[in-house]
Amino acid sequence: MEPCRSGFSPTRPAIVPEGPGRTEVRPTVRNSLGPSVSQVARALLRKLLAQVDRGGRGTLPIGERSARDYFAVTDLAGRDGIHAYLANAEAAGAVTLEWGRGTAAQDLQRIRMRDADRLAAWLGVSRASVQAAAIEQELGPLLTDAPGWLRDAYAEALVQWRLGGSPFRAPAAETASAVRLFRVARAVAAGEHEGLDLRRFSVQLLRDSKAVESTLGRLGGLLRRNPDWSPWETDAELFQALGLEKFPPPLFIKGPLALDYGGVQWDLTPLRPYVALSPDAVTDIRPTAPVPYLLTIENLASFQRHVREIQDPGVVIYTAGFPAPALVRVLGQLDRCLPADCPFSHWGDRDLGGLRIYSKVAEACPTHGVQPHLMNGPDGVSRDWTPDERRSLRRAASGGEAAGRLAAQWICDELRPLEQESIDPKAPNGS
Repeated sequence: MEPCRSGFSPTRPAIVPEGPGRTEVRPTVRNSLGPSVSQVARALLRKLLAQVDRGGRGTLPIGERSARDYFAVTDLAGRDGIHAYLANAEAAGAVTLEWGRGTAAQDLQRIRMRDADRLAAWLGVSRASVQAAAIEQELGPLLTDAPGWLRDAYAEALVQWRLGGSPFRAPAAETASAVRLFRVARAVAAGEHEGLDLRRFSVQLLRDSKAVESTLGRLGGLLRRNPDWSPWETDAELFQALGLEKFPPPLFIKGPLALDYGGVQWDLTPLRPYVALSPDAVTDIRPTAPVPYLLTIENLASFQRHVREIQDPGVVIYTAGFPAPALVRVLGQLDRCLPADCPFSHWGDRDLGGLRIYSKVAEACPTHGVQPHLMNGPDGVSRDWTPDERRSLRRAASGGEAAGRLAAQWICDELRPLEQESIDPKAPNGS
């Protein structure tokens, strides 16, 4: 006959009046610094319920791997307390406890589900399907007019919630957080955040200045379900591109310009090598002298070199990678105020990210058009395109816009990726 696996023979538990809404009469025996016996027993029942909600087996074997905390309780009173807690759930008709035979008759072998709804009620928790239904009741009507990519993401999430999963790291048990996540995504997709800093957007949407911020750790993965936003590899890059920031990044700029800045007239013309401003405070721009060119620069090192090494009256702007919405607005102002014969150029990396940045700058300046600067030069010792990059480059080249034409030229000239820092600065007008 099988020996007692626990190393001792506790008596079969007597049922005690314990459960939701009742007072526990047994002591909460602890094993060293581990959880109380009631916590161990409750965790076993929650594990079985979650397993069933996922469509898994209706039994939970009591083994070293599946019930590690159970076996960590090595004293007689503690193990007996766990058995008593489980016996209460059995008496309520929620589970059946199966014991060993013979000399192992006091060993708990497995817990078998008898009635999952009754177990959930006894534990005082909601089943995954009930939690998913609560989410569906709130989000279903809200997302009927959402973009297709967001409706698809919601439908997939709903399936996972019904099985007890945590899509986009939002478990169904955290119903309010799951609903908030999709509400924020829907508002961003509709452009409701545009022109607002993160906290003003949060107040406007959720009447809580920090509510949107609390979703950011989960939001990026959901927003990248939008094919237009999927290329951004990090949340920080995506949020900057969308303007989901507490404050817009500073505008680094130099050139013969006068600004209305927060209601004050500022003349930037004599300031060198550049000034840093808050772009959302710029309400008007006008040139103070002839402007030979406007140049936007993707990377900080190249911007710093250009404004220090090229001594001319050109307007030079650092985009800080992909230009934030506040910077795009400033570029639009410059596109409208500078003479039509002033050439606009952009200097960035020769890679897919640089192509996206160039495309956005060109989109912001439709009147002038934007020419690539130092982006079509020789390769030097740069690496080759990966197969995925080459496919993406071909897709980009199929478009007829400025970025598509640039990608097509890279392919035609068999140019490889190139970081702009490896090129010395040069004025677009050749001076």
